[in-house]
Amino acid sequence: MFLKDIKIMSVAPCVIVPDKIRFRAILSTDISEIMPYLNAIFKNAIYNHQGKVLSLTKDERLISLYPRELTVAKALDNNDALEIVEWLKDLINETYAAKDSITPLYERRSRPAPLVIYGWLPKASNCRLCGEQTCLAFATQLVTEKKQLQDCPLIWDPGKEDMLESLKELLGVLI
Repeated sequence: MFLKDIKIMSVAPCVIVPDKIRFRAILSTDISEIMPYLNAIFKNAIYNHQGKVLSLTKDERLISLYPRELTVAKALDNNDALEIVEWLKDLINETYAAKDSITPLYERRSRPAPLVIYGWLPKASNCRLCGEQTCLAFATQLVTEKKQLQDCPLIWDPGKEDMLESLKELLGVLI
């Protein structure tokens, strides 16, 4: 086992969403060498190879991995924090075990511009079924991960499979 333990060191109220928590944890092993492999796995990650930081989201949780620690914002509660820690530990160990079959990615991925996403949306007269005023506003929310593809019911209509697959690829998501 590459990473034996992740120990939560501090828990505090979340600054972004007050009814959630944020926490900091220490890793038992330096994971610097695995970060480019994790970057290759997470299509929505932002990786800084020089700074040795990998940021990603899991659902609404904001996760930042450093060589020997991690921080998480917007966790639901202490039980959720423990589940996230276990999930990360398993993922890091699985990635380490499979690293010979993964091409590491050292570059920073950029998020698509809202106008690019907008071009792939159905644009049904700004139907507002997603809860946004316009399809462009929805595209912006998708890019910032405040909305998900599931929030637009029109994308899921029969015959729109190509549109949906293109949007998934652009956003780097698996549904």
